[in-house]
Amino acid sequence: MSERPLLLPNLGAEEGRDWRKTLREPRIATAARLWRWLFAADVRVADEQRPDAPIAWQQWPAALQSSRETAAFEWLAGNFGCVPWLADASARADPAGTGLVMPGPAADVVAHVHDKAFAWRAAESAGLVPRSLDGTARILEPSELEHPASALETLRNVLDSWPAWTGGRFTLKPRLGSSGRGRIDGQAENLDTPSLTGALSRLARCGGAVLEPWLDRVSDLSAQVRVSAADGVLLLGSLQLLTGPSGNYRGHAGEIDSRGRVFSGLPQDEALREAAALVAVEAHNAGFHGPAGLDALVYRETPHDDPILRPCVEWNARFTMGSVVVGLIRRLLPQLRSDLHLGPGERRAFRFSLDAPPAGWESAREAAGDGSRLVPLWCPGDPLEPALLFAAQRSKLPDFA
Repeated sequence: MSERPLLLPNLGAEEGRDWRKTLREPRIATAARLWRWLFAADVRVADEQRPDAPIAWQQWPAALQSSRETAAFEWLAGNFGCVPWLADASARADPAGTGLVMPGPAADVVAHVHDKAFAWRAAESAGLVPRSLDGTARILEPSELEHPASALETLRNVLDSWPAWTGGRFTLKPRLGSSGRGRIDGQAENLDTPSLTGALSRLARCGGAVLEPWLDRVSDLSAQVRVSAADGVLLLGSLQLLTGPSGNYRGHAGEIDSRGRVFSGLPQDEALREAAALVAVEAHNAGFHGPAGLDALVYRETPHDDPILRPCVEWNARFTMGSVVVGLIRRLLPQLRSDLHLGPGERRAFRFSLDAPPAGWESAREAAGDGSRLVPLWCPGDPLEPALLFAAQRSKLPDFA
């Protein structure tokens, strides 16, 4: 058997989905290919030799060809056995039949820190819960959701205790999930709806839920880290997270400097980076090590209030699209320094999207003006057109909504 490293692209694993079937979805397939490009060209991907494999894993876009022999991060280089997107129990059961060692913490540790309940508890422990949200969240165990009548009574009691500014608006999120899938939003005055009662048993089967106030979001952010068992926490970067109304992933935006450091460019950036380090330490203390991402948001209690940072919304104990974007920028850094005339002490803005904006990438590049740079990240025949667009100023980057 070859000793070349092997990747397990089990995106969506936390939702119990079959990763082989999931890879046939265009957005998931695109994300998986981008993730693969963080690694050197000699890695293998599970099932890539199957006749019905939906992705040509060994294709590379022209922009990354010159750097394909090395990994985007030093800690992704070498013979590391089998590496999954998420090192959960199903991954460790060796579904690909590799027989290879899988580095990282035990599956029960990953499950513990990947649970949204961990994020809330870590935020409370580190003093990261905003005062206006203190005491509002309720972590619901599966047993509390199995019987709709008692579950609805629990929800009513929690919602009645919330401050008036929430208006009784809530979101009920599966404790294990991604990209907003499975989330239920509602209002206290209208609890007994078919969509909510029908979702309770599903949430029970998915490991429970977190009940928290629905927030008037101003912006979403994320920070990417690598937690090392021996060396502590390495901050990879911070970004603005671009999502749709239901929380589905759309892309990232931010700023880079000549050293390849990535920043969100938002006023809350430094507080976000500090929060990421604090939560990473909590995860490390729980026995976790590996790549991870912290999701955060900025909200207002009312339209007239000042924005408030909620620095810890979710902790993703796996690779994330944020870590993928940071890694791809690291790959491109030598040519970006030259193309963008990026010198010490300077920054350039960027926007990443999984697909082209409605008017097309070339139109977006023209709108970005002089000094902009479009980096296509797709190959011939790909279903979507992911790319990075760089500009001299953030205001030059069009909104792709």
